[in-house]
Amino acid sequence: MSKKKNTKPIFGNSILKNLLAIIATGGFLIALALIFLHVYTRHGHNVVVPNLEGLQVEEANTILRSRGIHAEIVDSIYRPDAVPGAIIDQTPKANNNVKEGRAIYITIYSKSPQEVTVPGLVDYSTRQAVALLNSLGFDRLSIEEVPSQYSGLVLAVEYRGKRLAPDERIPAGSPLKLVVSSSALADSLNIDDDYILTPEANERSMDGGIDDSLF
Repeated sequence: MSKKKNTKPIFGNSILKNLLAIIATGGFLIALALIFLHVYTRHGHNVVVPNLEGLQVEEANTILRSRGIHAEIVDSIYRPDAVPGAIIDQTPKANNNVKEGRAIYITIYSKSPQEVTVPGLVDYSTRQAVALLNSLGFDRLSIEEVPSQYSGLVLAVEYRGKRLAPDERIPAGSPLKLVVSSSALADSLNIDDDYILTPEANERSMDGGIDDSLF
């Protein structure tokens, strides 16, 4: 009696089926990833960045859009002798290759200076006030001394002839005047300390009031 051979189709083996399925799935995912990377990086679609320095933002964007890129303002600097709106720096630099759709980051000259808050400096020492103002970018300072019982104290900060209120905002780098007390000036003018008016008393006298401390 002959034995019957038990032959199974090669694809009837479940282990082999699973192995082939894994290989096919892996190959498909690899191909899909390569296609995605090709599209995402826009292979072969590089453009050369032009030189934008000296141009206005509108002019620069017209040139950049024709190449599939655009400009974004990231910073501005004020200079009184510069052309407002002109581009002074760019990233990436000119002649670099970039992908389409890329932003070119630019720095321009602003039309007006940035405003800075000036803190209240009344009763600060002159040295402290000058150091603080210098740290805020105010380096054009003048000092006016007025007779007073004490020396070296700030009585007021003036901008264009106007006394600044505490925390008032003015253009950065503006010239300022510090009104400072001076006892030496009071002595040279032979002014009795008892008759030196404080700013508050002076305001009351201007309003028509009489300071009882004078009698």
